Amino acid sequence: MSLVAKVFVVLNLIVSVTFLIFAMNVWTAQTKWQKMYEVEKMKNVEFVAAGAKREKELSMEAVKQTAKNADQKRENQELRLKWNKERDDKQDALVKLATAENEKGMLLAENQEYIRENKRYFDDIVKLKGVVVKQQQAVIVERENAVRAKNEKSDIENELNMTKQTLTALTRDKRQIEEDLAMQTSRIERLLKSGVPVTALLGEDPSATQPPVADGRVLGVKPEIEIVMLSIGSQQGVKPGFQYTIKRGDQYITKVQVEKVYPDMSVAHFLTGFMNKAGLQVELNDEVITR
Repeated sequence: MSLVAKVFVVLNLIVSVTFLIFAMNVWTAQTKWQKMYEVEKMKNVEFVAAGAKREKELSMEAVKQTAKNADQKRENQELRLKWNKERDDKQDALVKLATAENEKGMLLAENQEYIRENKRYFDDIVKLKGVVVKQQQAVIVERENAVRAKNEKSDIENELNMTKQTLTALTRDKRQIEEDLAMQTSRIERLLKSGVPVTALLGEDPSATQPPVADGRVLGVKPEIEIVMLSIGSQQGVKPGFQYTIKRGDQYITKVQVEKVYPDMSVAHFLTGFMNKAGLQVELNDEVITR
């Protein structure tokens, strides 16, 4: 064998051994990294399971919170609908209250007109009675002078007939007036039985005749519509039309008149012209007294 061949064989052997060593190192490194990966993977299994469990719990909490938010939203919508209904009911009550005020004003004007008309009827009757008396006296005088006034007798008799007709008409008018007066009296009695403040309609002072009741407090106030809620009602003897004074300590505030009465409370409105000069406004828990 030649020297070149020997050198080539030696070099080939060296290269083979070097490649074998390199291949062994590569295989050993790959096996080592795979074992390290498996070890790290086993360590992370618990963390992965815990993370998955926590993610599932968070998902369930999110679903519960979503349902809770939906319930809250539905409850808010129901509350808003209820509030709108209460607002509409309040508006209806205000309209009914204004209508009642108008009807009360019309009734007051009608009653005042009836009173004036009845007074005119009575005045006319008094005057007519005086005329009748004078005419009767004239008839007596004419009868006494019948001998001297035969020619006037016929005229006097005619005048007497007219006077009788007038008296008949007056009697008929008087009867009608008495019937009208009885009807008005009956109407006023029905109004009193219905709790209508007739004394206030006729311009009288209800507080002068109303019985004293226990003192109360202001439960609520609406200054924009001049309405106040009192803590005394029918159980304490309160009736529509009663008037009360509102004060705070020794400070006078205003006077109110009861409109509607409940068992343990009542609704009243401010009386015009009775507000204090210091500018004090009615507030909750202010005193309500009869005096």
